[in-house]
Amino acid sequence: MRIVPRTIKALIVVAIAASAYAGYQRLRPRHPSRLAEAPKEAARTPTPPAPPPAIVAARAPTPTPPPEPPSRMTASQQAAFDAWLIKTYLACWKPARQPVDADAYVAQVRLAYNPDGSLMKPAKLVNPPSDPALKPQAKSVMAAVQNCNPLPVPAQYRPFYEQWKNKTIHFDPEVAAR
Repeated sequence: MRIVPRTIKALIVVAIAASAYAGYQRLRPRHPSRLAEAPKEAARTPTPPAPPPAIVAARAPTPTPPPEPPSRMTASQQAAFDAWLIKTYLACWKPARQPVDADAYVAQVRLAYNPDGSLMKPAKLVNPPSDPALKPQAKSVMAAVQNCNPLPVPAQYRPFYEQWKNKTIHFDPEVAAR
């Protein structure tokens, strides 16, 4: 019977040695390359449950609004718009022949536009000709305005409607001849 107590003693020694080794493993400093891999039980904090979607949406940062377009056209934009406007009307205009002995007649037409480019009210001839020989020229100008109605205003100029809603256009036959 002496063998059994020896075996029990050996088992007890092995169990003590194993628990001592396990305690040693917890206390000994670890190699720096293994620190990242080893979880720290004491430093670990429980992760809170995810908040409901409505709260997440409320916390989400609001997207920044796009920058506001400038409130007025720059001088170069204004010049480009005026050039486009004249080019568009000249494409619609078929000037009547002016008498050779008459002074050149440059018709001036005052226009009021809606935001979509259509005429808000009928065009007004600012300087009607006093010479009856020039009246066909004035009629051709008014016909050109009607032929171009509504104007296909380019998208880049639509935000500046307040600047182009009232315009006076000069119909010069010398410019049209070019």
